[in-house]
Order: sequence, then structure tokens, then C-alpha cells
Amino acid sequence: MSKFKYVTPYWRDSQTVFGEGIKTYTGTTFYIVNLKSFNNTVKLYFYDFKGNLIPEMSIEMIISGNAVLDLRLVDIISFKDPSYRLTSNLKTGSVRLYSDEPVVANGKMFNGKSTSKGGTEDLNIWSIDFKEVEFIPLKYGVAEPNPIPDKNFGEYIKKKYPFPK
Repeated sequence: MSKFKYVTPYWRDSQTVFGEGIKTYTGTTFYIVNLKSFNNTVKLYFYDFKGNLIPEMSIEMIISGNAVLDLRLVDIISFKDPSYRLTSNLKTGSVRLYSDEPVVANGKMFNGKSTSKGGTEDLNIWSIDFKEVEFIPLKYGVAEPNPIPDKNFGEYIKKKYPFPK
């Protein structure tokens, strides 16, 4: 069960294909650093701006000890839908990250253009911060002791439905 939760309010991935193989794009890459010397499980859940979970983008991965996980959103989306890289698309929203151990999470969003010859040019780059959110543990366990002292419920019925004397 995950003990740590991080959120970032914004991510975006889109591309527009123009004639002659020229594309403009906006992409997001996340970096998750495991500072511990042992493996750590992380789960990422992506949401649209209306707060709806995007199940095809949700992933669970293990980060090796003292390692960095580098995730490009276009790779996550195109893993389930390979045609995504070839069409004009726009996906945007927020992300929640759950982790078994504390991590350092950050991201960058960039936009630019590419040509059919394979050249790319990043025009703008923005940093995306993750914020740690308090994880409220749910208390599972035994219910409170039975408030009914006798097995035939006489006392309970008298309290609940007092009869006139």
C-alpha cells in the first residue's frame, strides 16, 4: 500500500501536423528520483481537467534503488494507441503519483517544432512542480463494541421506542 502521494496540477501533450511534414508539439516529461538504496513502487494516475481518470494512461512501475525514472507522456499514450504519434491530438490534465517510499518528482513541459528530416527545436520550456499531499490513512479494523447489552434486544427497544407507562 502506498504511503506517499504527490500531485501536479498540469500536464499537456499535443501535436499539430502541417503540410510538408512540419509539426508543432507540446510535450511533458516527468522525472521521478528514488533516493533510497532499494526498489520503490510508484503508481501514476492521469486525469483530464474535469477530474475524470484516464485509465489507458495509468501506470505502475518499479524504480530501482538510487535511480531516476524518465517518462515522456507521448510514450505512455502511444503505448496503448500507436497511431497517436501520427495524428493531431490534444490531451491535458493533472496527475497523481503514489509511492511506497518518499521520492523527488519534477517535470518539464516544452513546445517546439519538428520537420520531416528529423530535426526538432524546443522553443519554450517550463518546469512542473509536484507537491506532496498528506496521505490520510484509513482505519480498518474491528467495529465498536456492540452497544446492545442483552441478546434479545429488550434494552435497545426500550431506548429506541419508549412505550408509555
